[in-house]
Amino acid sequence: MPASTYHLPALSLERVTAGYIRNSPVFSGANLSISGPGVFQLRGRNGSGKSTFAELCSGYLRPWSGQVLVNGINASDRGARDLRRVCRADPALFPAMTVHDHLALTVTARGSSLEDALDRARSLGLAPWLAENAGSLSTGTAKKLWFVMNTLGRFTVGILDEPFNGVDAESAEVMALEIGGWSEAAMIVLISHSQHHSLQPARVIDLHSLSACNNEND
Repeated sequence: MPASTYHLPALSLERVTAGYIRNSPVFSGANLSISGPGVFQLRGRNGSGKSTFAELCSGYLRPWSGQVLVNGINASDRGARDLRRVCRADPALFPAMTVHDHLALTVTARGSSLEDALDRARSLGLAPWLAENAGSLSTGTAKKLWFVMNTLGRFTVGILDEPFNGVDAESAEVMALEIGGWSEAAMIVLISHSQHHSLQPARVIDLHSLSACNNEND
């Protein structure tokens, strides 16, 4: 069904069974349906499948059975890419590429504005690091760059896996303000043990309720 028929951001898992090792699923018959803009918190203990959920929503991990839909489009379909952003917990940067060049490469892929990306980076305190290689960044600085890279452009569904971990309090406030702004028109799923004080989730979802098999080490 075309995305144009969906007036609100939507994300659903329909009878999803998935994992990495056959006969040892992380999720078995998992169901979830959320729609509308807002912040949604997804939480679960270590090993409950948080990273697997993010990978299913990204479309890179395909379920063994069932389906994952982003605005009614299969998460692995090309048409879902422009609708969705996924920011994984661990940055995956090119050590020999500068911060500036990471942003320039990303805006080219997203068709967004480099100046907007640089403005966001500066608001998170990355100005002194723009000419530095990513391999020289601290954990927190790399995490802030990763956050900007993975949330550029317009989107209707954002999956953010522990975005505040390792980030200084001042930058976390800036990130929370951005997330709150996006949530007025988009669905933001925060995968986290705890919520930022300024963000009030429209719904808190326990991974255990999705029929997680709890076999994952994340």
